[in-house]
Amino acid sequence: MQEPIERELKILVSKDIYKNMIHSYEFTKPWKQTNTYYDTTDHFIKNQKGALRIRTIDKKHIFTLKIRKDAITHIELEKEISVSNLKDIQDPEILNWLEEYHIDLHQLNAITTFSTIRQTYDFEYGQLCADQTLYPNHTDYELEYEYFDQHDGITFFNHILEPFHIQYIKNCPSKIARAF
Repeated sequence: MQEPIERELKILVSKDIYKNMIHSYEFTKPWKQTNTYYDTTDHFIKNQKGALRIRTIDKKHIFTLKIRKDAITHIELEKEISVSNLKDIQDPEILNWLEEYHIDLHQLNAITTFSTIRQTYDFEYGQLCADQTLYPNHTDYELEYEYFDQHDGITFFNHILEPFHIQYIKNCPSKIARAF
């Protein structure tokens, strides 16, 4: 079975660049997603360069476990679930993922929650996401190019950014890191 791989390039931008970008493409209608991240008290998942969250969009809940392979590539295990409380998960596939990565469900606690207003625009080989993220103490703006097909994502992303006089060099800190 092929690993579920995600490649994402992220850059923080100013509010003005964010607004200009969303007016330059026909993005989808924006939606709000609330992310609750979990870890153990000894930061077991963070120490694996991973993240575990439940994302809620309307009444839909999505479990996600990401484990970093390199600076732009993650193994991403994701599944819709019927519960919003992590401790209530009974799904055998998710429990197997946790076991595979040596994560004890009963040792996990919510560590942060924040909301993102997201809009997307699809390209042939990937998707551009424009995110306004609302943390308890601040708001930031991020552009993310997520791609699944093999191509030179960095060159393509820089082509998108060029009219705004910005360039992707490396990923900005993750949303979970920015939450702290």
